[in-house]
Amino acid sequence: MTMNAWIASLDAVAASDTVGLELYDIDVSRWFDALQALKVEHNFVRLEFITGVDRGEGECEVVALLSDANARTIAVRARVSSGQVVGSLIDTFPGAAWHERELAEMFGIELSSGPAEHLLLAQDGPEHPLLKSFSLIAEPRAR
Repeated sequence: MTMNAWIASLDAVAASDTVGLELYDIDVSRWFDALQALKVEHNFVRLEFITGVDRGEGECEVVALLSDANARTIAVRARVSSGQVVGSLIDTFPGAAWHERELAEMFGIELSSGPAEHLLLAQDGPEHPLLKSFSLIAEPRAR
């Protein structure tokens, strides 16, 4: 499958990026299939990272950055609304476990692999501190 066929098959939309990176927007329901196809069919075998961005009002973006053997790097982005489940990439990219744990703990994004064990935040610590709705206690003390 050519890259253009990949784009068409997943209804991916080429988006603009401020640093000239190839960026594709896809529907979150196709997250797993899209990234698995990039690895298997297009040789994007290196997962650089997965991260989230809180867009407010219960909506986040999940972004994955992948590279091939020739150092060609692309980004794939999907919008995730509250309650939607993102397909886990752990079986395709074993290194995704850490990144997915961050998505779950820091942003509250639900993944198909199930609830992640808390390793980044304390069990009784704050919930989802990278969400815009998270309240910071930033009251300075008098010296």
